[in-house]
Amino acid sequence: MSGPQSLTQAGQAHIIGEVIGRPVRWAETSRQTARQQMLARGWPPAAVDGILQAQAEMVTEPARVTSAVQEVTGAPARTFRTWVTDHAGAFRRTRAVPRDAAI
Repeated sequence: MSGPQSLTQAGQAHIIGEVIGRPVRWAETSRQTARQQMLARGWPPAAVDGILQAQAEMVTEPARVTSAVQEVTGAPARTFRTWVTDHAGAFRRTRAVPRDAAI
């Protein structure tokens, strides 16, 4: 499912930064490192591989926009900016990760 527009992960980070008033950046982690971390947290291997594939595709190409939200809920999907604004407090409480840290 998607909102009314599709954004890259870097685009999402940019919007979060604008909304919370501090810079936010998207940093790539190697697929192998991310996979190991997710598996260590107990995620099923098939789910991990599917998520990583979808995220890899969103790095340079936004996901396809669908009408599923409207079809399922009867209401139009909110924009990512609206969703971030509604949850800005949670983003503001998130600690910064040093630029050279493994994520």
